[in-house]
Amino acid sequence: MGNEWQASREWKDISTKWRLVPTGLRSSRPEDPFAQGWQAMEGGDLAGAQGLFEEACRVRGDGNDYVALGDVSVARRDWPAAESQFQRALLVAPLSILAVLGLALVRAATGQAETAVAELDVLARTRKGDPVIGYYLAVALLARTVEVRTETGDGRLLIGDADQLAQCDALARRVALSGTDDAELLAAGRALLEEVQSGQTWIWTAPQPVAFLGLVAALFGVAPIIVGGLLGSWPLVVAGLVIGAAAVFYAVYQYRRQRWQLRALSR
Repeated sequence: MGNEWQASREWKDISTKWRLVPTGLRSSRPEDPFAQGWQAMEGGDLAGAQGLFEEACRVRGDGNDYVALGDVSVARRDWPAAESQFQRALLVAPLSILAVLGLALVRAATGQAETAVAELDVLARTRKGDPVIGYYLAVALLARTVEVRTETGDGRLLIGDADQLAQCDALARRVALSGTDDAELLAAGRALLEEVQSGQTWIWTAPQPVAFLGLVAALFGVAPIIVGGLLGSWPLVVAGLVIGAAAVFYAVYQYRRQRWQLRALSR
């Protein structure tokens, strides 16, 4: 199970922040319940890890012990339990960056991604280019794109208005600049940016009516202008300009849409 577990998103959500802690500090005392718990966690034995981390909290109660216990809940996607343990870690160790990152992940997963992004932006400014901070920032940014988009009845996410389009554009670009080295997160950001750029393209929704209006503009717009010019009839020229402009305006107003608008109408 080890390789499969360690390739999962759950493991990455847990383990990435621990890259900030030297490996030796997690396993320097093999008899320590924390070290044993971490070994169980690495192998995907969540029940065993939970018991050992709980023992570590009773025996030592270090901030990292509570963070690790919270990570067991992260693996199970039990967000309230994870938040509780990360908060306890901050009570014991108020400057614990691991607990801060854990809480940011919880917020990103529970509809508070905007708050998570704001908190991670502060960390990112103090640790410029850190791929660990970048990982959690990218997760929060992508979670925010889920929050701002519209969910259809069958669970699909789509861009439903111009404000959502602008927000997704900005958020997707920020994922690329987050500093993360996680290929899946970067790919998700690129895919969203491609969707945004595709959605910004203009298309004609009904070619036949547009062609008819083009013919109207040519016959009753351009022709009167030419004839009026030859005859020196300014009223005829003005009439041609008005008719042609009206036909073009109506065609654009009625039948030209950005692609995201058509997707939104089809939900």
